[in-house]
Amino acid sequence: MDVIVYGGRDVEGSIEAPPSKSYTHRYLFLTLLSRGESKLENPLIAGDTEATLDAVLKYGAEGSFNRIYSRGHPVEPPEPIYCRRSGTTLRIAMGIAGLVEGITILDGDRQLGKRPIKPLIDALKSLGVEVTRSDDGFPIKVMGGRLRGSSVKISASKSSQFISALLYMSIKTGLSIEVIDNPVSKGYIDMTIACLEEAGIKVYRDGYKYFEVEPREIYGKRYVIPGDYSSAAYLMVIGALGGNVTIKGLRLDDPHPDRRMIDILRSIDVDIKLSDNEVVIRGGDLENFEVDITDSPDLLPPLAVLAAFIPGRSILTGIRHTRYKETDRPSTLSYNLGVMGIKTEFRGDNTMVIYGGSPKPGIFNSFGDHRIALAFMVAGIFMDGKSVVRNAGVYRDSYPTFLKDLETLGIEVSIS
Repeated sequence: MDVIVYGGRDVEGSIEAPPSKSYTHRYLFLTLLSRGESKLENPLIAGDTEATLDAVLKYGAEGSFNRIYSRGHPVEPPEPIYCRRSGTTLRIAMGIAGLVEGITILDGDRQLGKRPIKPLIDALKSLGVEVTRSDDGFPIKVMGGRLRGSSVKISASKSSQFISALLYMSIKTGLSIEVIDNPVSKGYIDMTIACLEEAGIKVYRDGYKYFEVEPREIYGKRYVIPGDYSSAAYLMVIGALGGNVTIKGLRLDDPHPDRRMIDILRSIDVDIKLSDNEVVIRGGDLENFEVDITDSPDLLPPLAVLAAFIPGRSILTGIRHTRYKETDRPSTLSYNLGVMGIKTEFRGDNTMVIYGGSPKPGIFNSFGDHRIALAFMVAGIFMDGKSVVRNAGVYRDSYPTFLKDLETLGIEVSIS
């Protein structure tokens, strides 16, 4: 599926932020480990979260996105768990597989099979979990249920989801988790802990170096999912580049790491007003910027597109771990920015320099990455003429209402 964006139009309107993908994943896995009925209000129903719901149901829970019943402990899945393209699904489901008395088979799309997982495999093996993995990534076979020891070491320099996986496992087992390096995406660890604490789990921590979980029985409850700052970042860029955009449904005290997009835009003179879970963004006389995205990796695509429209040099650092996402994002961004006539360069593997100017429309490629698709649909809005994003249907992995929301803002789009 290709999406065509017709640029050069006035952009204005009010949008309800899509529900948070990160919270939907985390609450769904909590419902599996909770005894009784849980209710989810405002869940994101998208490709990635459908993969997590499928995992939860195959682990023995019953229900749908809004209402799930569980006996509180995962059982051996009757068939392989297909994680699609979702790294969060794969990694947390693998941690939970360590609790299962029996065999869990995990599978997924080819791109997901290339993403880092070895540190989590090594950590699980150190606890007595048997894990085997095909040379091409999938399938992964996990034999759990016979844990030994109560402490584990983990490297999280490529993904904080390894820590989240062990924290979920700890709900039932209690673990002391020592992080042996400097984890990336720290805010997502905070989100995981906030979800566990909301469920009644006590987590003791020393910064991001040590975590200890007190195991206990938890029971079903109601969870309310806020708007998604990662998806809203694309709407914020639309506002910053010349629109007049109101985004509703964002929790202003959310620990989500991509909330810092508000601070980044303010630092380059974007007009932003905040009130009662509402963000109003109007473009300004934008300045070049330098931003470290180590803890906000999903901001790389929207910030790269923003930089392309600001004349001069902008710098994005802390990008190394974004090479292990759905695609090697610095490379796929550089390719598509080149189509726009925008020069990029890399300083080692951790810094990307973007020389903004006067982008031109073209034919872009998502490379099967939902955030790359979103980024270049946004870019097409502000270039006169027609832009095409190839294989753009993957946007539905995280933001299934995006095309409808663009139309609400007065943007013309079509599908071919």
